[in-house]
Amino acid sequence: MIADDKSRIYGNANPAFTASYTGFVNGETLATSGIAGTPFLSTNANLLSPIGDYVITSNFGTLVSDRYTFNFVSGKLAVTKATLTVSADNKSRAYGDANPALTATFSGFKNGQELASSGVSGSVSLITDAVATSPVGDYAINIAQGTL
Repeated sequence: MIADDKSRIYGNANPAFTASYTGFVNGETLATSGIAGTPFLSTNANLLSPIGDYVITSNFGTLVSDRYTFNFVSGKLAVTKATLTVSADNKSRAYGDANPALTATFSGFKNGQELASSGVSGSVSLITDAVATSPVGDYAINIAQGTL
């Protein structure tokens, strides 16, 4: 019995763990093998676990068989990075005034984190074509990764 490899995004719940079976004889499959029950599959990774790989362990759980013995092979849970969305904040100003400071808002943090507690560092680059003498109208605020 092999614990299937899985992956999940940092801050999300672990997925349902599954297992695959090999070694059947006489053309049997899991459905025709007489195996009953399900294995117990677990990992020590939780919502707060850092990015990385974690072992998915397996044991008998409720598995029983009168024809087969079980060999348990661990699987891997890959915890991957979560995606943050960075949005340029809308701004306004009067004709002839200097542009206000351009700012951005971050969303998508996990586990109650905020920018200050997330480990994110650096800043985004915010640029607009609008200058004090630009005609009245709407101008895009372009955002780039900068030093983020």
